[in-house]
Amino acid sequence: MHNKYKICTLCLLMFIVMFIVVLSGTVTSAAENVSGSVTEKREQKVVLVLIDYLTLGDLASGEMNTLEGMIREGGLGLMNANTAGGRVRAHSMVTIGAGRVALGSDDSGLALMPQEEYLDQTAGEVYYRRTGQKASAPGQEANLLHLDIAAIQRNFETNNSVGVPGLLGETLHQAGLSTAYIGGADQRTKEGLNYRRHGAAAAMDREGRVDFALVGEKFLERKEGSIFPEGDNYDALGTALSAALTASDFIVLETGDTVRLMGEKEKVREEVFLENKKTILKELDLFLADVLARTEPYETMVLVVTPTPSRTGIQEKNLVTPLIIWQKGGPSGFLTSGTTRREGIVANTDIAPTVLDFFQLPVPDEMNGRRMTVLPPTFGRQVSTDSAVYSGIKEGSKRTVPMLNVPVLNVLSQLNEEMVFVNRYRSPLVKGYVLGQIILILGAVVMLLLNQGKDWSRVKVSAKTPKLDLQSLIKVFLAALSAVPLTLLIMGAYPGPSLGVFVALALICTFLLTALALRTAKIHPLAPFCFLSGLTAAAILLDSLWGSPLMQGSVLGYDPMGGSRYYGVGNEYMGVWLGAAMIAMATLLEISRRKKAAFIFSLCFFALITFILASPRLGTNAGGSLAALVGFGVLIYLLCPKKISRQRFLLLGGILLALLFGFALWDAGQSVSQQSHFGRTIHALRTNGLSEAYDIIVRKSAMNLKLIRWTIWSRVFLVILAATVFLFYRPVGVMKKAMAQYPYLAKGFWGVVAGSIAALILNDSGIVAAATMSIFLAAPLIFVVMKEQESSR
Repeated sequence: MHNKYKICTLCLLMFIVMFIVVLSGTVTSAAENVSGSVTEKREQKVVLVLIDYLTLGDLASGEMNTLEGMIREGGLGLMNANTAGGRVRAHSMVTIGAGRVALGSDDSGLALMPQEEYLDQTAGEVYYRRTGQKASAPGQEANLLHLDIAAIQRNFETNNSVGVPGLLGETLHQAGLSTAYIGGADQRTKEGLNYRRHGAAAAMDREGRVDFALVGEKFLERKEGSIFPEGDNYDALGTALSAALTASDFIVLETGDTVRLMGEKEKVREEVFLENKKTILKELDLFLADVLARTEPYETMVLVVTPTPSRTGIQEKNLVTPLIIWQKGGPSGFLTSGTTRREGIVANTDIAPTVLDFFQLPVPDEMNGRRMTVLPPTFGRQVSTDSAVYSGIKEGSKRTVPMLNVPVLNVLSQLNEEMVFVNRYRSPLVKGYVLGQIILILGAVVMLLLNQGKDWSRVKVSAKTPKLDLQSLIKVFLAALSAVPLTLLIMGAYPGPSLGVFVALALICTFLLTALALRTAKIHPLAPFCFLSGLTAAAILLDSLWGSPLMQGSVLGYDPMGGSRYYGVGNEYMGVWLGAAMIAMATLLEISRRKKAAFIFSLCFFALITFILASPRLGTNAGGSLAALVGFGVLIYLLCPKKISRQRFLLLGGILLALLFGFALWDAGQSVSQQSHFGRTIHALRTNGLSEAYDIIVRKSAMNLKLIRWTIWSRVFLVILAATVFLFYRPVGVMKKAMAQYPYLAKGFWGVVAGSIAALILNDSGIVAAATMSIFLAAPLIFVVMKEQESSR
């Protein structure tokens, strides 16, 4: 067998071994031993307490001792409050009940008991006219009806990517469990009662029904000295909770004073607002103590949830809200879930699966949230979802976890500040970097055109003093351009809070990296780019193996407040990684005298990157692994010392593709809570068939087209593409000579082009990956063209 086949076979065997190691390591994870007798079986209840516009600062204000006790004894997390619409109550409550981002309607708070009046008719009559359904099913004479369920369902039917309204209540009903709704944010007006019962959407079924409800004017009382005349009657709410616990299994208890307070914020002075807020927090805290006391006779899971961030929070880019899970004797620590795999971060879509898991019910495929678990802190690392010790909320209630000497609230407050920094400054910082790229590339092209007729033989440069003309300066900035992604990765260790300090440190870091890289130019003209791209690829590799802590904190990483990705390798750094790796290996072969050793090293490095991207426990980037397969495959084919036949090349590619597909099938076969979004997609395809595939293609295509139209990354990609094409023709013959002088770099160029095209097609935000990949293509390409132009004069 020829050496080329031995090399390829060795690489393939290494890839298979890595696959088997990860597969066996995960599959053999320890299952929890739950042996032991249960001395007493109590009724299981879930109480979901909704307190809108609450912040972490409110929890730490010293006014909520009961809530602080619940945090010490339970789990606390920062909840992504994203919906399919805006972050408003109309959508957030429907999202909770759907277990997937969903849409509400303009009248999402219009939930009434059948005998209540609306538009001079009973709610039962209005419901029948709108839905064709009778108000009360047999045995449900006291139910609650959502009068705008038809509009909510219509919004669902016209948006194929949103969640099913009322799916949580529907699943509970199918299992023979009952639901209840108490309270609301109703407000009395001259025209009558203004119904604001948005929380009912979290308890209703698909027909807009709730089994048991206690709502209305009896839960309002005069508030002396308050900026709003009437507010929650907490004594009545407590009595209603006791009745609901007797009649129902899942109870949604919506408080309304924080909603009423926020409605008056713009009408009063700030000090008056804050004083009223302080009073409300104290009253809420006393009420929560009453809630815990009334749930004592049952095996109860209490969730205190803030479904919607306040207007102030949204203006400050603080889009996460606190979520607390408490069970008597349950685990304490930070919340996490299979959705986020991040310590202290969960999503609103995780609430419904957590409720179903508590009742030991399967999670419907239409829900993409995952059950929440309570974990001890691991100081910001990505956490596993298959913990044998903290394997779930319900299971955790069977043991008492020792108190942790960790200030959970303080740690999450710091994490919240870092998330706010990334969300607030991500866009301006990235736009500034992209704008700098565009200016530099266009400036370099203009410089090349202006220098077409320049006689370099007459340019005298001192042997002691380096040339500091504009063209030399552009070369320095081209190296700096390649250093910025690594800088932003390193700065993930310092995500704020001061923008000025962040920018200063980033500039210093970029300067140092560029200076170190330029010192290597004595070895070879391409050595600076080999140094920077190789160091960048190695840094991303190490960060990915460590759980991506730097990527998670980087402004070039992914924003957990946006909710599109929480773990693994995002498309921005996926593109950087592939582009840097291909240019690093191409320039290494250009520089190295030991071509064979460099080629073997490149094969192993490429295989490791592809493996990490495909792994559901590491990179979790299916589109990225396929783009890597295409880009690396083209580059290996071109770099191979001895020509590989197309048949053998396609065979090797097919085997690798089959292994990647094996990753997906294995991931899809894991338990629901352990699946990555890659595995969930395969599971959905197996369940729903071609219709799911069609929906995925439509959704990804729509996202790509949207990003191409609006994201600034499309601008830099088009500029790099146009500049590259232009340089093939002007200055005349220079590009051809440069490619001939640096043949390995030319092959790296085609590898990056192939990978960029694959990333663009195979990812729902492929334009971003294609643009970041092209960064490492443009800088060395322009550099060698400039150098060739100088040498040809």
